[in-house]
Amino acid sequence: MLNKIIALLLACYLVFLPTIALADESLVPPNGKITGLRYKQPAPYSGVLLNSVAAAKLLAEKSFSEEQWKLKLQYELAKQAATLSLTIETQKVTYGALEKKHTTLMKIKDGEIKRLAQIASNTNDYSVWWASGGVLVGISLTIAVVYAVEARK
Repeated sequence: MLNKIIALLLACYLVFLPTIALADESLVPPNGKITGLRYKQPAPYSGVLLNSVAAAKLLAEKSFSEEQWKLKLQYELAKQAATLSLTIETQKVTYGALEKKHTTLMKIKDGEIKRLAQIASNTNDYSVWWASGGVLVGISLTIAVVYAVEARK
C-alpha cells in the first residue's frame, strides 16, 4: 500500500513539476533604452545616448535589414528572370508552330496552283474552229443570197 502511495506521489510530481519551472529574468535581454541629451547635460558630448542593448539592437537590425533587402532583391530578380524565360520559351514555341503552319499552307497552295495549271493546259480550245466555221457559213450564205438575187432577175 505504501508503494502505491509513493508511486502515485512520484507520478504527480512528474506531471506537475515541469510546469512550475521558474525562469531566470536576467537571461532575457532587457529592452533597449534611448535617451536624448541636450547641451550642458552631464554627458561627454551632446546627442543621443544608447545603452548597450539598444546599440546592439540597432546594429543587428541594420545588418539584418541589409541582408533582408539583398535576399529580397535576389528573389525578385530570380522571379523576373523566370517570368521572362517563360515568355521567351512560349514565343519560341509559338513561332515554331506558326512557321510549320505557314510551310504547310504554302505546300497546299503550290499544289493547288500546279493542279489548276494542269487543268488549264489540258483544256481543248475550240475557238479557232468556231471562228473558221462562222466565216465559212457567212461566206456560204453570202454566195447563196447573191445567186438567189441574180436568179430572180
